[in-house]
Amino acid sequence: MPDQLSPQNLFKTGLILFVFFSPFSIAGSQIGLGIAILGWLLKFFSQKKFFWEKSFWDKPILLYLGAYIISILFSYNVKASIAAFSNEWLLLMFFLLVNNLDDHKFSRKLLDILILVSVVVAFYAIYQHYTGFDLLNQRLPEEYNLLGTTKWRSTANFSIPLTYGFHAMIVSLVCFCLASFEEDKKKKMLYYLASLILVTANLFTYTRSTQIAQVFAFIIFFIFSPKTNKKTEIALLVFYFIFIYFVDPDIYSRYQPLIKAEKISAMDLRWIVWTTSLRIFLANPITGIGFGNFQHFYQRYLQEPSQIFGHAHNDFLNVAVNAGIIGLSAFLWMWFVVIKFFKKRYQKQKNLNVKPLLLSGLVCVFSFLLASQFQCYYTDAEDNMLLFFIIGLAVASDKYLIKTKT
Repeated sequence: MPDQLSPQNLFKTGLILFVFFSPFSIAGSQIGLGIAILGWLLKFFSQKKFFWEKSFWDKPILLYLGAYIISILFSYNVKASIAAFSNEWLLLMFFLLVNNLDDHKFSRKLLDILILVSVVVAFYAIYQHYTGFDLLNQRLPEEYNLLGTTKWRSTANFSIPLTYGFHAMIVSLVCFCLASFEEDKKKKMLYYLASLILVTANLFTYTRSTQIAQVFAFIIFFIFSPKTNKKTEIALLVFYFIFIYFVDPDIYSRYQPLIKAEKISAMDLRWIVWTTSLRIFLANPITGIGFGNFQHFYQRYLQEPSQIFGHAHNDFLNVAVNAGIIGLSAFLWMWFVVIKFFKKRYQKQKNLNVKPLLLSGLVCVFSFLLASQFQCYYTDAEDNMLLFFIIGLAVASDKYLIKTKT
């Protein structure tokens, strides 16, 4: 087999395509992921050996998938649940990286490509916020116009602001973690600048879930970050948030209805979604209704006029409704285990090249956990792939370092 078509080269080429397309094209990123997986499969055939190294996440993910299969067996519509199960193939991203990525320089190259392209897209998102311009349709949908202003909720190249907001949030957090440990002053400043540009793009999506999660994640970051940079970084962020408020105070306008609401039920349409979802769960508490059936049951259990939704607007409630207590327990365990791993390895790790990647993984998981209380980000392929990429990259780098020492 020619060197350029070797399994490892296919794997690396696929990952480069994935990070390049991830900020603006789900089709391109999934093609890249598919090529990388093809390289992994060819590795099996060419060397006639099954390459699968054990990881801390093997059993939790298997338990979650097992709970998913149980929910299929008791599903209201088995065919719909099987079709929904096919989306879990994106979990392969984690195992792909852990079993094949053994080059730290290449890992950093992947992150730098991801950051560079994400920053370019962020500039477009910022421009879009003030103009409403959209490359595909010339104009953003009117629903994304902020009433009474000439500003728009940015979507970049994604279909909805929430999807792009999550992407910008995750990459901005990775940038900040890399900057905190970077010894080269020029690179450090570039990472900080890239992070703030991406935070701005996230803010301009006017997505409350990712805005709140962004702030929360920075707090988690400061709990674990190096003491040497902490005061400077806090001052930088405080100055930034004050500055951005004066530049564009409308950012905080979407919180006003929540503050002024006299009762929780009047705050948001999500309250209707959550209460309806809870009624579905209480009626089917053990194995759930089966993934792919939410919309049918939502219409049945809805008690007030409302638009129809296809998920619970909360990842954990969504799993509870679709897979019951069994699925929710497995899903919670999966995230508890990954937080425990990152916290333990970050505190033990001394290598300053790997340490920021572990911190990135920890902070990004926390940001996902908070943002997912208000939206289903796990079921969003663009966001799911990016999250598992960051987790897998960090675990692979840490694992490779341990192997080289032994």
